[in-house]
Amino acid sequence: MKYLIIFITFFSITSTNYVDVGDPSVQAVCRITTESGEIHEGFVTLINGGYYGMHSNGFYLYQDDHYNWTKLFDFELHNLKRTGKTKYNIGNFSPDAKEIYFIAHTWGNDVYSSKESKKIINDSIGKHLIKKTELIHQYRMFDSIPLFKELPRSYHLNYNETDYKTKKIAMKKVVAFEILKNPESKWLEKIEQARKIYLDDNNGEDSTGDYLEPIWIHELIKEPKRFEELKKYFKNWKNR
Repeated sequence: MKYLIIFITFFSITSTNYVDVGDPSVQAVCRITTESGEIHEGFVTLINGGYYGMHSNGFYLYQDDHYNWTKLFDFELHNLKRTGKTKYNIGNFSPDAKEIYFIAHTWGNDVYSSKESKKIINDSIGKHLIKKTELIHQYRMFDSIPLFKELPRSYHLNYNETDYKTKKIAMKKVVAFEILKNPESKWLEKIEQARKIYLDDNNGEDSTGDYLEPIWIHELIKEPKRFEELKKYFKNWKNR
């Protein structure tokens, strides 16, 4: 498998505070259909959580050096479909891409650049100084989707360890990627078994108690209020 690195730049206010245990990761069961008609199902991370916010995984579509697009997962649950030799649909977005990659945010590799901006604003309360530092997020690029067939003991999928319990599906052969809202019982059983092990591992006397289990999309959509709250939180976090 070929590995590349893509850099995506955001601006974050450096004084932002986060919840003690961080934000949750969002995982899902997905179905991938290849051009031969073969269907694969397994686990995927849509959004990585943690102490420093929520960072989506997604797809990078390359046409040429002037036209390329990054489409990251969010709570709209858009699926990917190939409608022509190089044509793709993701929600209302229909790019023409000669190459397509699955991209996963890599924790621990984000860096703040030396570039800093300062801005003074005035309102009815008075003057405010806003300091922003350029934060560069790094994404790992895969020319094959690492589809997890089993959940690790940590219960969180790790895209830096994709040789473990994953099936590699070449992106150039993918014609459809679908997030399942009602996974089959075999996947639900694997999730419950992994959740029990995870909770047992982190509820003992030696545990720091500083763990947050991932949220599963198929469970979340059955709680509309919670779904909308997390969707709003995620949207607000991205716009900071």
